[in-house]
Amino acid sequence: MKYQATTTNPHGRDEELQWARILSSGDPAKGMTLVLGQKLCTAFHEFEPAWRAGALNEQRLPYFRERLTRRTRRVVAMMRANGLDTIKGFAELEALARQAEVAQTMDELASLAEKAHAINHTICDALEANV
Repeated sequence: MKYQATTTNPHGRDEELQWARILSSGDPAKGMTLVLGQKLCTAFHEFEPAWRAGALNEQRLPYFRERLTRRTRRVVAMMRANGLDTIKGFAELEALARQAEVAQTMDELASLAEKAHAINHTICDALEANV
């Protein structure tokens, strides 16, 4: 059965089709990397606009720093345990975890959202290309 994308936006459509290909590849480690990577990306992309909109305050930094660091380290640990620590984007993912862990302000933490998104794209491309 062929998967039908649900968005007409070219970027979104290509991304959705890539996810479907990875998930249907039959490789559980690649599928879990995709799922956990999307959860990571969502966590950053929910946090960042909430911060920018003024819905959060600087006193919540320890909570969000811990939450985003833990989420990133979860993806790192799963990839390492499943032999995916040599693919493109993995080293950058480890660096993202370190940057989140030492962020000194909410702005600094929020600035990592686009980096998380870009890393996720790199990893998805590598999962599909087996590199």
